[in-house]
Amino acid sequence: MEIRPRRPDDLPGCVRMLAEVHESDGYPNRWPDDPAEWLAPENSVAAWVAEHDGRLVGHLVLTGRNDELWVSRLFVDPSARGSKVGEALLRQARSCGVLMLDVVESSERAIALYERTGWTLVGRRDAEWIMSDGTRPIERTYTLN
Repeated sequence: MEIRPRRPDDLPGCVRMLAEVHESDGYPNRWPDDPAEWLAPENSVAAWVAEHDGRLVGHLVLTGRNDELWVSRLFVDPSARGSKVGEALLRQARSCGVLMLDVVESSERAIALYERTGWTLVGRRDAEWIMSDGTRPIERTYTLN
């Protein structure tokens, strides 16, 4: 598996992978109007993909918020789960310094990944957004030094 910077020509494959993740896991909760744009938010600092045998199997974006780096848009192709793709992407991001992330409390697999790889829970709060079913989820915030 190779972790490399995401290129513009990766976006169609990332959108296809995101659609598979959305179908299997419901992430993102609301399908974006423009998924390629959603994968490249304006506050992006860096973005990486994981590639295995010429196929994209993972994605991660770092964004800048309030002078902090936040992990965002992290997802792994359902067929590649258990292959340490998420861990490899998080290791790559870690090279950029202290990181933050938030995750919906119901995302048990993601939370297990973060806690297994050394992230520290620093808070819980009501999300600032509403899920597609009309509920406001609880978000957990983690940091990695």
